[in-house]
Amino acid sequence: MNTATPSDALRPEHPDQRIDAPFISFDVPFELARLRAQRAYDVEGHAGRTLTKYPDLRVVLEAMKPEVRLPFHETGERMTLQVIVGQLRVWTEHGENCDLSEGSFAAIDVARVHEIEALHECAFLLTLAWPPAKGGAGVSEEEEAEGAGI
Repeated sequence: MNTATPSDALRPEHPDQRIDAPFISFDVPFELARLRAQRAYDVEGHAGRTLTKYPDLRVVLEAMKPEVRLPFHETGERMTLQVIVGQLRVWTEHGENCDLSEGSFAAIDVARVHEIEALHECAFLLTLAWPPAKGGAGVSEEEEAEGAGI
């Protein structure tokens, strides 16, 4: 008897699943357990895995041990954080902070310097978005100029 479910067929441990496929599905608790079993998680206190990567979007699952920090940095992309498990704190370069617990969401604009600190063991989805490439498919130069306020 075959006990596989539709979600089992799309689990990332299948070697033919690519992170840039047109449709991707993940068992997040399974992926989180895999992250926590990695050597990097034990040694560095955190580990991440890119779940999907397209030219304009990337989603990373990150797991962190308590009191671990991802030091101040900035990204060239807009990003969101969605906490799946635990609690973390986001610090800005000006000393402001925001605590995010399970189920919370935050967005950080481009080039905003920030630091992420795990207050408890936690996991979150980090989504990075890039603007569409100039002259991208389906966008005329007029539409692009109009969108830029030109």
